[in-house]
Amino acid sequence: MIKQGSRESNRSDLQYDNEFWHFSLAVYKPADVAAECLALQEAIGLDVNLLLFCAWLGTRAIVLSRSDIEAASRIVAPWHKSVVRPLRGVRRHIKTQYGDEFENLRSLVKENELQAEQIEQAMLFAYAQGIQISPGSGHRDAVARNVNEYISMMSGPAQPVPAAPLLIRAAQHSAQ
Repeated sequence: MIKQGSRESNRSDLQYDNEFWHFSLAVYKPADVAAECLALQEAIGLDVNLLLFCAWLGTRAIVLSRSDIEAASRIVAPWHKSVVRPLRGVRRHIKTQYGDEFENLRSLVKENELQAEQIEQAMLFAYAQGIQISPGSGHRDAVARNVNEYISMMSGPAQPVPAAPLLIRAAQHSAQ
């Protein structure tokens, strides 16, 4: 359960090189996991960093409620909307409209996008420090529950809930 009184940390106190970042780099590295996460991003508009956050906390045997995930989402939403998404849009626009003509610029934008995502993850990592651990669930179950709860939250009641079995399996394997 996330503490109700926990607050967003001071931006100057953010740890960019943290456990969550290393988890994300390892779990997201396989092409099939990345493709699955990106397909969910496209299909239902989820934030891959929040999806990875849910999986990471699951590896620590922490089960999140929908309100916990919504609270984490509110922390990063302004940054994600104003910085991460626009950088992604610029990178994609360069690729689709200009192909390889401006590959150097696209690579620079991609590096900035990755850095912006690392900052978003540092915000989530700071937020995680205020989470109270609720004992009782193993990490395998917690990973699946957290990931599925976020996907369900984002897909809405009218749509069938897509799944993320590759991410869940990779996250569960990383916790062993």
